Amino acid sequence: MSQPLATLPSSRDAVAARRGRNLRRVGIVALTLLIVAALAGLLGPRAATTTTSGGGYELTVRHGQITRPGLPIPLEITVERSGGFDGAVTLTVSRDLLDRLDFNNWSPNADGESPGPDRVEYVFTPPSGDVLHVLLDARTAPGQLPGLGRYAVTVLDPDGGVAAEAAFRLAVLP
Repeated sequence: MSQPLATLPSSRDAVAARRGRNLRRVGIVALTLLIVAALAGLLGPRAATTTTSGGGYELTVRHGQITRPGLPIPLEITVERSGGFDGAVTLTVSRDLLDRLDFNNWSPNADGESPGPDRVEYVFTPPSGDVLHVLLDARTAPGQLPGLGRYAVTVLDPDGGVAAEAAFRLAVLP
């Protein structure tokens, strides 16, 4: 009679078998952690709020923290000053953040805009009360490469100095 045809390697030493078993275990644990993170919402879009104050101003920025290309992203800027504003309100936004976004409109629209090398300056008519609320209708621009960036929104005092700055990070995932 003929010999049966073997389908497994003829000899596998104990070290190779142990290595293969351990690699499979590591792969199963990694896949399980990825699934748990996704189910917990750790990999999806997320927003955060950053608040700072200085020079008599309180600056609150609601911004995206984690996003993906093509998804809506919040950018709401609230400037509060007790006793109201003496004149126009000037805000600056990181130029890199604006390059990451595909936006439609500000609400309210700025009265003036001045681009700089790393920030864009926007001038708004002072509101009738103590609070200026600005909303940017935006989404993460399609085709963005994954990455983590650091951005800032500032409110300038009437002399052009930084009164308050809200710095934050935004991660774009694939």
